[in-house]
Amino acid sequence: MQTGVPHQTFSSVNCPRQLRHIVSQSLVAAALSLALLAGTGTRLHAQTGTHQQYEISSITFEGNESFTAAELLGQLTTRETPGAFNKFLYSSISERLGRKNEYFNAVAFHSDAERIKRFYENRGFSMVKVDTVLRFSAEKGTVDLTVRITEGYRSLIEQVVYGGILEYPATIWEDLRRSPKIYPADPYNSQLLEAEVSRVLRVYADNGFPNAQFVRDSSYARRYMSSNNYIVKLVFSPGHRYLFGDITIRQEVDTARGEARREDITDEIVLRQLDFAPGDFYNQSLRLNSERNLNRLGIFDLRSIEMFVPPREDSSIYVPSRITIRPRDRFELAPELLMSDQDGAFNLGAGLGYTQRNFFGGARLFNARVRFQTQTLTAFPEYFRVNRDAVSTLDVTAEIVQPYIFTNAIKGTWSFSFILDKQKPYLQNIFRNKFGFTGRFAEFTTGLLEFTLETIELKKNSTFEASLSDPVIMRQLAALQKQQFNSVLSFTIQRDLTNDLFSPTEGFVHAATIEEAGLLPLALKNVFPQLPFTQFVRGVLVGRWYADRSSHRFLILSSKLKIGIEEKYGESKSDTSRTIPQTHRFYAGGGNSIRGWASRGLIASGEPELGGNLSLEASLEARINLLQSLRDGFLDKVWVVPFVDVGNVWGEIKDFRLNSLAIATGVGIRYETPFGPFRLDWGIRVYDPAAMPGSQWIVQRRLLGDTFAEGAFHFGIGHAF
Repeated sequence: MQTGVPHQTFSSVNCPRQLRHIVSQSLVAAALSLALLAGTGTRLHAQTGTHQQYEISSITFEGNESFTAAELLGQLTTRETPGAFNKFLYSSISERLGRKNEYFNAVAFHSDAERIKRFYENRGFSMVKVDTVLRFSAEKGTVDLTVRITEGYRSLIEQVVYGGILEYPATIWEDLRRSPKIYPADPYNSQLLEAEVSRVLRVYADNGFPNAQFVRDSSYARRYMSSNNYIVKLVFSPGHRYLFGDITIRQEVDTARGEARREDITDEIVLRQLDFAPGDFYNQSLRLNSERNLNRLGIFDLRSIEMFVPPREDSSIYVPSRITIRPRDRFELAPELLMSDQDGAFNLGAGLGYTQRNFFGGARLFNARVRFQTQTLTAFPEYFRVNRDAVSTLDVTAEIVQPYIFTNAIKGTWSFSFILDKQKPYLQNIFRNKFGFTGRFAEFTTGLLEFTLETIELKKNSTFEASLSDPVIMRQLAALQKQQFNSVLSFTIQRDLTNDLFSPTEGFVHAATIEEAGLLPLALKNVFPQLPFTQFVRGVLVGRWYADRSSHRFLILSSKLKIGIEEKYGESKSDTSRTIPQTHRFYAGGGNSIRGWASRGLIASGEPELGGNLSLEASLEARINLLQSLRDGFLDKVWVVPFVDVGNVWGEIKDFRLNSLAIATGVGIRYETPFGPFRLDWGIRVYDPAAMPGSQWIVQRRLLGDTFAEGAFHFGIGHAF
């Protein structure tokens, strides 16, 4: 064992009297501590002093080649004392803001050292040695803690043997071979062994054996001294194979409030959303899928799906179930206060929504809404005057949702909308009729097929047009069609393997969309020769990735890549009078795009408000839960998010140049809520390809007068991606 002070060594011979007293007291404390803790196999150096408390100045690890310091710190209850600023906040402002001093405790630190040892042993390091070094400073009242680890050989799994596995049904062996948690030649890990046991029990439960048990007494993970590796045997007892039995459906009503059973919500509505039926073999996954199906309906709240599995000693093989639902209000009128980041900018508005649940039976939903939003409040009351620079939208929509089309995996929607879309260069009157079909291809994969018919009347802002001097923008504006009839068929497929809907920390989302426009009006050309339509194809690829680099949601790395391309085809390709509709163009800048620019404020050349045919965006964020250690339920929900965005929009595909990629950076704040985080970002321009040569890079511009003055704030609900 070692104790020490920097540049000094404690001993009863050469220490000053005050230090000799500290050391003598420490020997008593050490003797008591070590007497209590003897036989643990972990070496711990004696605590110096019982009358003086020592703040923990640092905790360091040596020899940890297989695990990071952050992973090992997560095993400790001992913590470093906070910095001066945190101490000030704690003592002078509020205990919720800062952190208190952390003092050394020999018993707690010894337990921490034992925990580190078990952490290694449970991961195959059976010969690990954990030693500790304590360096005290009596003058400063601090101690530096070092944990020295000699990892040794990491044991492998030589063989995995399963016992009690039935040959029938064959799906059991098929499922067992699919994605096991442990493989031969893997490093030994006791946590993964437990995870493998849970996985095998789930396989049994999905094949009709909900009473399957893990026979722990007959199972083992045996390490052989000759190789220092493990042979693992996992034994299971499957029990009876069961079938789904009778299904009872119960409505939960509050008779004290005069509620009565809703006769319009029939048992058939519930039953057709189930993925199982009486007589099917029991399957736990189908039960969970059924819960999700019922929760998605929206006409009631699912209280529970209870499964009454008979005891193992019972001869019955049927599992009856009871489904309890609570109907939601059939009619609902809801005023709305709207704050959103639509188009990547802060929008403020109001709305009114009406919902009728179980519309004409069959669990249909009827929704009607009126929504007004604007980015330019000062334009009141001329939000939709053509020759104003207002940016506003008015949306009146009626929608019917049909939750069951041939199967509960397919949902249909039909909507009709009237939209006023006012942008600075133009005003659009849009009538839109849309049919959509959403289907589940697999547990994490969905598809969306949409068919849209829309007519657009576009009016140009003559004031905006008169102020132009750029010939590229003038040409773009002159090409806009005043009348358009669009027929758009689109298909989107998405695979979502993230672990949270609002704030994912692991996983990815991949999505691809393909659109075709003009096929229907082309077929009707002989009947309606004057239809103003454009033939074009459009494709969008989006990838989002998330990784927790701290293992406890402290640092989340998030990235996004988005590529969009569209082009005219057929007889429209060479016809300059036909343009791709503004509603289907790409735009850049804003809170969900390149955040150094305002919404629709970025383009490689031309007018950004008019968009382009090619889009490329990439973003990287580090989402840091800076005050996580407070764990107070309030401030620990604050995240600091530095970010970098790269990308642009090009008017035509042929205009693409690598040196026209814009670069932005900045920092944001997130505050987590049950319905997603509130977001405030501030972005600045690192490289502006549209600026004059000599002032494109941030180092070529004045920091305050140019870079900061051009910075853009973005507010929204939900993460940027």
